[in-house]
Amino acid sequence: MAGLISALNIAKNALLNFQLATQVITHNISNVNNENYSRQKVIETTYPPEPSFIGPIGRGAKIEKIIRYFDIFLEKNINLKKTDYGMYSAEETGLTILESYFNETNESGLLGILKDFWNAWQNLANYPESFSARSEVIEYGKLIAESLKTKFQGMKDLEDQINVKLQELVERINTLASQIASLNQEIIAQEVGGKSANDLRDKRDQLVAELSQLVDIQYFETKEGAYNIVLEKGFNLVNLNQFWKLEVSGKGIYWIGPNNKKVLITSKEITSGELGGWLRLLEQISDEYNYEYVSGDESVYTLTGEPITESTTFNELGITTGTFTFSGMDHFGNSISGNFTVSTGNETIGDLLNAIEFAFNYTVDAYIKDGRLFIEDLYRGPGELSFSITGPVDFGNFDDPAYQRRVEEINLAGELKIFGEELIKAVNSYYTQGVGLTFFTRELEGVYSVNQYIKELPYFLDLKKDSSGTQLSGFFYLWIKDPTGKITPVKANLNGVSINATLTDLQNVINSALQEAGFYRSASDWDIQAIVRNGKLVIQAKDNFSFAFSNDTCGILLATGLNVFFVGKDPIDFKVNPILISEPELVSSGKMDPTAFRSKNPLFGTFKSNTSVDPTYTGFEIDRLYINFYNEKGEKFSVPPEPFYEATYTTDVLLDDVNIYIKDANGNILKTITLNSGTEISELPKILDGSEGIKATIKNEILKFELDLKNAPPEAVYFTVDEGASGINTLIEWDETFSSYAININSTDTLQEIINKLDRLPYLRAYIDSNNYLILTLEPNQTTAYGFEIGEYFTGTTPSSTTSFVEFLNNENMHIPAFRWDGINITRVMTGLEDFNLNTSYENYLSFYLFDEKGNPIDTDTTTPEIEPFRIDLNEILNLANNKTLFDLLQIINAPENVQWGISARLDREGKLILETTGLYNTRSFVVQDEIDDGSGNIIQAPYNYGVINNLSGYILDRGDNRIAQIIADVPSQIRESLGLTTLDDYYSNIIKDIGIATKT
Repeated sequence: MAGLISALNIAKNALLNFQLATQVITHNISNVNNENYSRQKVIETTYPPEPSFIGPIGRGAKIEKIIRYFDIFLEKNINLKKTDYGMYSAEETGLTILESYFNETNESGLLGILKDFWNAWQNLANYPESFSARSEVIEYGKLIAESLKTKFQGMKDLEDQINVKLQELVERINTLASQIASLNQEIIAQEVGGKSANDLRDKRDQLVAELSQLVDIQYFETKEGAYNIVLEKGFNLVNLNQFWKLEVSGKGIYWIGPNNKKVLITSKEITSGELGGWLRLLEQISDEYNYEYVSGDESVYTLTGEPITESTTFNELGITTGTFTFSGMDHFGNSISGNFTVSTGNETIGDLLNAIEFAFNYTVDAYIKDGRLFIEDLYRGPGELSFSITGPVDFGNFDDPAYQRRVEEINLAGELKIFGEELIKAVNSYYTQGVGLTFFTRELEGVYSVNQYIKELPYFLDLKKDSSGTQLSGFFYLWIKDPTGKITPVKANLNGVSINATLTDLQNVINSALQEAGFYRSASDWDIQAIVRNGKLVIQAKDNFSFAFSNDTCGILLATGLNVFFVGKDPIDFKVNPILISEPELVSSGKMDPTAFRSKNPLFGTFKSNTSVDPTYTGFEIDRLYINFYNEKGEKFSVPPEPFYEATYTTDVLLDDVNIYIKDANGNILKTITLNSGTEISELPKILDGSEGIKATIKNEILKFELDLKNAPPEAVYFTVDEGASGINTLIEWDETFSSYAININSTDTLQEIINKLDRLPYLRAYIDSNNYLILTLEPNQTTAYGFEIGEYFTGTTPSSTTSFVEFLNNENMHIPAFRWDGINITRVMTGLEDFNLNTSYENYLSFYLFDEKGNPIDTDTTTPEIEPFRIDLNEILNLANNKTLFDLLQIINAPENVQWGISARLDREGKLILETTGLYNTRSFVVQDEIDDGSGNIIQAPYNYGVINNLSGYILDRGDNRIAQIIADVPSQIRESLGLTTLDDYYSNIIKDIGIATKT
């Protein structure tokens, strides 16, 4: 019976085994189209035999387990390929979209527009007075702005799409991690006792495969049958039945660790998979990734458990007193340090952040995110940024790479941004220095606004600063045109302005300069003023006043957006200045700083008595007058420019020998001609007929000798006459003591007779007009003498204001350079600068601010921290004791020791002052202005109606000047350091090449 039952059991088990195997086969067949299904197989084993007296008796077969046909090695390799596929698929999709934004195969591409833009500027340089050329520049500028805007908008759209995709991927990864952790738990529970949860494993492997395509993972099976999954760099994702989340915050992906601690994950941590591919692409098209930062690894919370923000007060942290000390290095490796003291508890975290930014000279952005302190570089690219802080609040360590962003190289977005920013800056930085066909009227508003401080200006980092980095350095010129048409340069000196200054502080500096020049008196009484409105700097002008700009050596015009071509710094959103679109005549093409200056009024002109004079006046007690002539450069003639001698005579024959000495330039006698005593004077023209080098004439009873250079010795330049007691009385001769023409004056000579004698001189006209006004001036048509000086000689007591001829001229405001000589000492009476009403209680200066070909200032004294001009102390001339004249001013400018400054001075035929660049050395333009000492040792500009240049006038708006247009037209050929020593066009071409190569590979 027992054997029958055993046989029946064996048969039953065999049927059950067959039924189960059929069920497994059916299960396999039903999942034939399920690519994630692993074929299962029934594993049969023999039941343990039943012992008997004849030996073990078999008990049939049983199903031991159902296994999967699954190769873990092969599956992992497939998953690795899926990871790569996910990465390449994401990158290809994104790069294909990106490539469409940079199609440069036709003329409508940016490269073609750039070429047309530069050509338009060249056309304007060729025709600087053309309105159509200005319009052309504006139109191509608009096309550039639109083209760049389209590219950046496309990149921004792609960036937004990637952010959405990343959010989707992170949510899916989190979901997969959660599901895998749950499956781990189920599989562990079902496989207790050695069973195999095949379908659950298939499902888990399916999720792992999907996860592998999304992100690069490493996974392994534990002894319990669970999968532990980690991301690259060891970030846990799944451990048994636990999982960790990823989170998208801003443009970053964070791994949320224990205690909700966030760690930034970049493409360095996730190198492949769809997430890695999209993240790599995002890191190429987002400019944010070009800026390094370091952050503390501790989040700080208020007493109520809220993460701190910039507005959090220290009272909210339970802190009322304490000091923070911090240090580090900036982008360039410069050490920084500072501290911040909490004294009341009402101070905010924002106050601490401001102190940190100040210590870095505002080259970083300090901010709070998720309760953590971040220090972010404001310069793109790899740098040396580091930071540490100690104090009442623990912000943690700042040297953990997991809490830093380091940049190895600037990405595509950064390169394109740099290109756009450099394009805008290249044009605007030159453009701000220029002037159009007219000055600005009424007002001009800067295009950039701030809340309060100049550090908020977009180009603050580009402002020139002193060696400490805490103060601005440089100046700029405002050119003011008054109702009379006179143009005056006003230098706004920015030296010493703190980098913590407000825009109002800048306004005050400009108004102070305008006040010095006399254009601003108070907030209610001004001709030109600067104000701050809605956070912007505004220059305003009253009716009939106008203004222009030039020579900004600090960069403040660019920073505030005064007189710019492009509005905006960010190439994502910029445009041509709307003012120029409505008023093309304002498009800058020329410059105000001249290469040559010609005064409107003469430095040495016609001298007319202040009142009518009495021609019959005979009160002058002088013996001689001296006339010195000067050439165009203010150099005194050391030999007579026209050698001659005149005399009267009281006898018909010579009563004594007369000797004539022909001399060279050094006064050496080359030949002596003797006229013997007894010679009839009337015969002298026959005797001295020029054959001996001297020619004599008699006219109106005046004997005149002249040098005949054709027959004189080769080196002869002048002659002197020794009359002895011949009866000849000298009227005019060359005086070797003073190198002057000397005129003998008789005590009985009337004013008219003295004037007649002066009028006998060459190059000089002296007369009393029909209204009895005395006139002294140069002959209008001659080109030898450009100025003259008058002196007098007396014996006995010093002549008074009524007996001195030069004092008479002085009293009549005929301020000719003049001196008096008593035979021993020379006394300077007039310098020729008296008409300028210079106050010698001040230190008066004539200052030349010099600029090179690129508009950079030339420093004439490198021992001082400020840019120093070529400065002439006018008091050296004004001080009569120094015996100098206005001609010395020209001589100083032209002196050999000053040739290095590249400026020359001369007078034209009208006596107007001409200042020119010589083309030597580096000087290519200049601004000359009057300056005075303010009494405190500070040299400031003189009021617009005071001084030499201010009274001479002469600055003009040259509508034909093309210097700015030409400089901008030459921009594409300029090698730019900020672009890696390449040009703008080449830099952009390289970007296009990089995109093409990336897409193809």
